[in-house]
Amino acid sequence: MNGTISPIVIGFKTVTLLLGGLVTYLAAKAAAKTGSSSLSTLAVGFGTITSGSLLAGVADQLFGIDTQTALVLENALTAVGFVVIAYSLYVASRSSPRGR
Repeated sequence: MNGTISPIVIGFKTVTLLLGGLVTYLAAKAAAKTGSSSLSTLAVGFGTITSGSLLAGVADQLFGIDTQTALVLENALTAVGFVVIAYSLYVASRSSPRGR
C-alpha cells in the first residue's frame, strides 16, 4: 500500500466505478441494439474514463506508483475519455437530420 486512503475517497471511487460501469454497459447495449457507431464510441469514452479511475487506484495501491503519477494517469485517461465522448456526440449531431 502506498498510503492511507480516507474511507470517503474509497466510497466515492467505488460509486464512480459502479456508475461508470453501468453507463458504459448501457451505452454498449444500446449500441448493439441500434447498430449506432456513435453509441459505440460513447461507450468507449465512458469506459476509458471509468477504467482510468480504476487503473490509477490499482497503480497507486497495488503497484506502489507514487500518488502524483497515479493522478496524472487518471486525469489523462479522463481527458481522453471526454475527447472520445465529445467526438461521439459531434458525429451523432452531424449525421442526424436536425444537426444539419
